[in-house]
Amino acid sequence: MTQHVKLIKMFPHMNNRRALRLKVALHYLQNGVSLRQTALTFHIAYRTIFNWVKRYREQGEEGLLSTYKRPWNRAKPDFEEKIALMKEHDPGLTVRKAREYLEKEGIRISIKGIWGIWKRYGYAGLNHRNMARSFIDCSWTSEAKEKCESARRFFDQDDIKKAAELLNSVPAMPANDLLSRIPDSLLNLRRQVEKNVLLFGMLPVHSYLERLGTLYDDCCGRKLYYSTLVVGLTEIKALSWSGEPLKMLSKAKELRDLLEKNGDCHSYILFAPRLSILISEGIANLRLLKTEAASGMAKICRQLLKRQKYVSPFLASDLAQLYAQLENYREAEYWYLAALATLTGEDEKLVKSLLTDVFVMRGDYKRALSMWAGVQLDYWGNHSKMLRIQSVWSLIRGAPNKGISYATSVLASLKKEGIQADVFGCNFTIASAYCSLGERTKAAHTLTRVLPFLVRNRLEDMKTIVEILLSRKARDKIPESLEHSRPTIILALLLKNRQYTKALKYAERRGIMGMLHRYIFFFPEAITPLLEK
Repeated sequence: MTQHVKLIKMFPHMNNRRALRLKVALHYLQNGVSLRQTALTFHIAYRTIFNWVKRYREQGEEGLLSTYKRPWNRAKPDFEEKIALMKEHDPGLTVRKAREYLEKEGIRISIKGIWGIWKRYGYAGLNHRNMARSFIDCSWTSEAKEKCESARRFFDQDDIKKAAELLNSVPAMPANDLLSRIPDSLLNLRRQVEKNVLLFGMLPVHSYLERLGTLYDDCCGRKLYYSTLVVGLTEIKALSWSGEPLKMLSKAKELRDLLEKNGDCHSYILFAPRLSILISEGIANLRLLKTEAASGMAKICRQLLKRQKYVSPFLASDLAQLYAQLENYREAEYWYLAALATLTGEDEKLVKSLLTDVFVMRGDYKRALSMWAGVQLDYWGNHSKMLRIQSVWSLIRGAPNKGISYATSVLASLKKEGIQADVFGCNFTIASAYCSLGERTKAAHTLTRVLPFLVRNRLEDMKTIVEILLSRKARDKIPESLEHSRPTIILALLLKNRQYTKALKYAERRGIMGMLHRYIFFFPEAITPLLEK
């Protein structure tokens, strides 16, 4: 089979004009004829054939087959790279400030020119609606689209190296499935950043964090601070799934320092990262039982989002997660619904998945199961979400053994994925089920077994709940240190102090009936009189 026929099979969509280019160039190179003879044979100007042959020699088959042509007025690649690196070195740099710096170097370029280069490299022209999804959201250019399509064809022919070369040649590559299938070793640093952001939720958490840590250090070492920021923001979100609040706070401080050390320029692009960092700090502080600090951060974030003309649904969802952690489920539902108003596809399913947790905490299990029924996600923790809901629902419906079975299956799934965020919740459900069966020793053993994990990861809120449940003594009043604590902790203390009526009203007012349903089995003295009546 001739090389020409092979390539025609490889590029079946190739039109006649593009096929002719390849046929003519190969005829000239393989038959040892002159350009003029080739021109006479095909009735094409010899100068045109000269250009085709030149492109074939310089860029190979893809260069000849490609319809993309670099605009005549576009800056040279090395100059574009210089302008792009200015934004990489200083993420907060504005277009006007960049032009001032360039003018001092004797380089004259318009604001529009700088903005156009930054847009091609994914540093400007970002969609406000998609801010905070990946922080590298960019639109498809004709160059990116064509080279990605060509790369996909080479990948399908097992020429992965050629596919990687094509992807690496694009200034910015929008999200696509091909990028995640190319080995890191064949991708340049910019493509590795884009790829690893896309892998969020797809790999075991700890191995994913290791990848991000290596990439973060690499970007920071090269002073590519914009890419460092993108990787760091992804890392801090992944840390919330691994249940490591101290590491979250440490990473948040690094990112804030990175933003502040580059002067007082504040590009609009940095609004989403700054808000995302603040939300992550709020979640971390909550897990360390610094409720007032977290509540203050949530209030600031809420005010900032309310002032925005266009609220990103991804920022709205992030804020909802902070309010859910604060156990302010009314506010959490408001922001989740605000996000759902404009989301579609996989993003919509993910927010619905998070909203089901709100319904479970409220004790609205049927609504949670109904919403989850249409959600199928290949994402951290979502493989076992239905089992988690069913474990609590089975317990409440009087089938504790089923609840234990479901929760145990969830723990096995979480361990496989390396997720630690819901380890306490599952063990708490199992312990509650044992209590409902009268097996208080097994319940105490279950909670005692999870305690070292909570201490090791400084999950103070969950540790406090376990200590209250395991304590043999009631407290006359709520300690001052816990007066402004999370509602679930206050509820546990009310039950421990035998203030059952007050606990019921408190749970109803706070929307945490789901926790009351599981707590109550630890306090049979509250249930037994009712059953006797």
